[in-house]
Amino acid sequence: MRLNQGRIGAAESISAAALSLFMGGVFAIDPKTAYAEGNLTYLSAPLSMLLSLLVILLASGAIRRNGCSDLTGLAGKLFGRHAGTLFAAVLAASFVIAAAKPVSEFIMVLHRLVFDGVSYGSIYVFIIPAAVYAAWKGFESIGRLALVFSGLILVSVIAAVASAAPEFDAGRLFPFPGTDAKGFFGSVFSGMLFTLPPLAALAVNARGVGGAERISGYAASGAVIAAFITGITQFALALIYPPKVLAGLLMPLYRINYLSLSQSYALRLDKLFIMIWLAGCIVSAAYLVYSASFLLTGALGGRDVTPFVMTLSLAAAAVSAIGFAADNDTAEAASGAVNGFGFLLALLPLAAAAVFGYLRKGKIA
Repeated sequence: MRLNQGRIGAAESISAAALSLFMGGVFAIDPKTAYAEGNLTYLSAPLSMLLSLLVILLASGAIRRNGCSDLTGLAGKLFGRHAGTLFAAVLAASFVIAAAKPVSEFIMVLHRLVFDGVSYGSIYVFIIPAAVYAAWKGFESIGRLALVFSGLILVSVIAAVASAAPEFDAGRLFPFPGTDAKGFFGSVFSGMLFTLPPLAALAVNARGVGGAERISGYAASGAVIAAFITGITQFALALIYPPKVLAGLLMPLYRINYLSLSQSYALRLDKLFIMIWLAGCIVSAAYLVYSASFLLTGALGGRDVTPFVMTLSLAAAAVSAIGFAADNDTAEAASGAVNGFGFLLALLPLAAAAVFGYLRKGKIA
């Protein structure tokens, strides 16, 4: 058997979830849609995380009530083998998309702003294999890496925001609230595509985090920490750039160093920061790809996670490449549909598991 799960503690579990949530809440956001009519991402992104937490708390409660060891076991018990496999496939698809979007953004930024003239493919060969290798090494290794890089990312984000503090201007929050209720809640729900999978991964790897009874506490801690840091980061961006400028920027957090460091000894810190954030993105992608692979392996009764790690890694690489087809109308339409409704791939299976888990608790042996 080669499931490569192992076991990690509280710090690693919380770090893995919080790191992946932060990547989705800051680096997976599409500026063209997020800032089109104003900037409320400092509210919508944290709210997406808290709503996702509510879903996971219900799902983890259903796991415990039905005496299951993890989310895969709950799905099999509730829906049977065939429907349980469908459940796993749909949820795994959301994991793959959530892993792919930040990777796509980082590769685009590296291509356009850091390594001028270097092709996308040349950058790919240094990023994708690292994520694949980390995913193949398994859950325990990913958890250790997340604990290391989450601290580095926190320090680097604080330093990046602090460096631009002299540019803060509350007038840039105008228009406030910046969008209508429909647009705001649309952003909240669409953002759940990137906030549900990191928390659901804890339920998938329940045995690896020490048991189903620990899921709720770790998910709550990771979500609250990530919501706070993401909210502060997005609010800082709202104070630095007006919405119309943000809508046209690639990775605004990376760009803020140019505002105040042009004559500073710290001029090249932006390059150091983006490499730290890229490392976090690789760990996050590995965390989600491994979790999706473990989910599908369990649903199909497999004993080796490697085939799915390789297959889903290729799928994530293919999905991330869609972002480079900016002139392709079909690719843009597909990307828009995923950004708008992709959250349903994660929400519907998890909500069904939570609801049926509570309704059928007394009927299941």
